[in-house]
Amino acid sequence: MLRRALDGDFLNSYFADTVARVTALHEAVAASGADAEVVDQTGRILHVMTYCEGMGTPLRRCPHAVSLMEAHVRHLRRLGPTAERFFAAATVAHHLVQQTPLPTDEVPGIKERWDEARASYLALVDRREWREVARRGLAEGDERLTWPATAVAGDPELRAFSDTSADPDDLVEPRAGSTSVVRAHRSFRTGAAGP
Repeated sequence: MLRRALDGDFLNSYFADTVARVTALHEAVAASGADAEVVDQTGRILHVMTYCEGMGTPLRRCPHAVSLMEAHVRHLRRLGPTAERFFAAATVAHHLVQQTPLPTDEVPGIKERWDEARASYLALVDRREWREVARRGLAEGDERLTWPATAVAGDPELRAFSDTSADPDDLVEPRAGSTSVVRAHRSFRTGAAGP
């Protein structure tokens, strides 16, 4: 379950939080030693929890979300960028910019830790090597990168596709014919953007 519970289907929204809870994912990922499969699966779960309001437990309602994100971003730093990891980090960062956690007595200092997690994700996707992987993936037609390139490119905190201070040779345009921003955002299959 820690490696293959989600397959990218929209119905994952109904049980992503259950997988996180049953596996004690916040503890498992913290202790995973940067196991790439566990870290990438965690990214998929976090991604689903950014949009599952009304179907499952969203990040802002999950009592262990902050611990989970702290461990996830720490391991992402150690593992380095891939298109999938950039997509996960960018979507979570964008969500953290847009949403705030529900106050709870269960997690002391939740707002401050939420803000720190947001800053950590933003700093990660702003690193040159992460931006280069994202731009290269988009140029090669990886549809997972269509959503961040179009929907959040104007967000001044997510600069991978809008950084005007970068070298002109670093900037790429979405491949002609790139399709389905919604499909790329909602589906998170490794190597594919959706059904």
